[in-house]
Amino acid sequence: MKMPSPADLDAANRLLTYEGGPGGSADECAAAAERVYEKLRMQFVALVGSAGFQVLFARSANLTRSQFTAFGDNAAVESSAKLRERLRAQEPGAVAATAANLFAAFLSLITTFIGEQLTTEMLRRAWPALGRSAPKEAKK
Repeated sequence: MKMPSPADLDAANRLLTYEGGPGGSADECAAAAERVYEKLRMQFVALVGSAGFQVLFARSANLTRSQFTAFGDNAAVESSAKLRERLRAQEPGAVAATAANLFAAFLSLITTFIGEQLTTEMLRRAWPALGRSAPKEAKK
């Protein structure tokens, strides 16, 4: 798989920022990542099932493993609580970048699987307060 696009990384950063992530402490960033994970899970499980969601997140963790050691095994992302725990164990400065890259990889995979239009619509449903432009539509 190719690396996540700049649009995917931008979208991931927007979601984390909305949830209170980047710029905060490591704990705040990890908590924001947990909220993003839960919102993504609630939206995409309806389309790909629980197992499908877990597989896509495990693949995302595997793809980011070479950049960030937080995801040494796929169990790191089997739940939002485990994701938060794993992120909190990292160096404080790396938490936001790790989470952003993980979510960017997930957005890239899910977009490949279900298409950009449906991905954008699902993101709009999860984050309606972000306005008319969904995270995936930013800076195309």
